[in-house]
Amino acid sequence: MKSFVFLSFLCAALVLANAELEFDKLKVEVYYETLCPDSMRFVRNQLYGAMIDGSLLQFTDLVFIPYGKVGSWTNPSNNVTTLFCQHGKRECELNALHACIVEHNTMREQLDMITCLLNGYSTDIDTCATQLNIDVTAAKNCKATRTTVDILKKYGNMTDAIDMTFVPSVAIGGVFDIWKQRSILHNFAKVFCRKYKEKYDVYLQDCY
Repeated sequence: MKSFVFLSFLCAALVLANAELEFDKLKVEVYYETLCPDSMRFVRNQLYGAMIDGSLLQFTDLVFIPYGKVGSWTNPSNNVTTLFCQHGKRECELNALHACIVEHNTMREQLDMITCLLNGYSTDIDTCATQLNIDVTAAKNCKATRTTVDILKKYGNMTDAIDMTFVPSVAIGGVFDIWKQRSILHNFAKVFCRKYKEKYDVYLQDCY
């Protein structure tokens, strides 16, 4: 009986300990293009460093929105829509691939995969998946079985909802401030920490 009580107490303690590890999360929405040099630099040099090296991912609801500046035209004769991405047709296809990763992988897996893919203009999904030991089967099936227009529709709507003039652009805490973009893109960690303190009245120990 005493053993049962002790085990029950231990389980309850573990539950409470795990509950204490749940932090308030600040939403960060990254609007980017897969072949945009500025997008690549921001994700590799600012975002990834802050999230992983700076340990901020645990305090973040990170949302990737791979779309950017895209034009579209729907043929009236057959109702087929064509997308025109800023860096060409290949970028539209890569945007869709990234979107499938966003839809089918965890937030940490998304960050790792997308950062790896943005290391170069011809980085392969299978190479990154093997290096990172991440299962991308569902993401690849998503890309193979759906049209690019269908995959990107949601991300296009999300992008159209903000007054974006530059790629990448970042919204923090559900707020997109066009006048704060330069500061965010060059000092992301500092801005994130300041916004976290403003919203939750908590100064994060790992902020820098």
